[in-house]
Amino acid sequence: METAQTIATRFVVVNEANIQALFSLITALGNEQYGHLLTGKQLDAYLATFTPQQLASDINNFSNQWLMVYTGNEPAGYALITSAGRRPDDLTDKKIKRLAGFGVLQQYAATGCKEALIKKCLQISQSYDALWMHEYAGNPLLPFFRENNFLPTGQQATLDNLPLPGVYLIRRK
Repeated sequence: METAQTIATRFVVVNEANIQALFSLITALGNEQYGHLLTGKQLDAYLATFTPQQLASDINNFSNQWLMVYTGNEPAGYALITSAGRRPDDLTDKKIKRLAGFGVLQQYAATGCKEALIKKCLQISQSYDALWMHEYAGNPLLPFFRENNFLPTGQQATLDNLPLPGVYLIRRK
């Protein structure tokens, strides 16, 4: 008889195990999401922007909130909520946060992990006027984001650190 795995979403604090788990998730998700879209050199350059030292610094930055979702004791995905990034044009005078990273490994796609992770992101951002993201235009999670009331703005721009077309999505209060 199979037992259901417990799904839990936790804030990431700096310790060696968390940094290694987050680094592994980012690397695996980068390969899953972009490996078929980028050359090996482009993918390597993107992944090289993430180092354990950089992640520790980012986690300790008060403008950032890193989350990891677990199934049982296994890290299944992560999210980053931050103040950083070029805002969509129509949010210049609003109190907002950015969902700058969101991903769940393919092997956990149907486990409820992405739903638990987005729920926590929405709870964290409820005191803001909006939560926005700049996502790859072909991201298979776009329908999921739309189901969670992230609507496209019509504004498009290449992603910050990837040579891929991006779209802006906003979830307003």
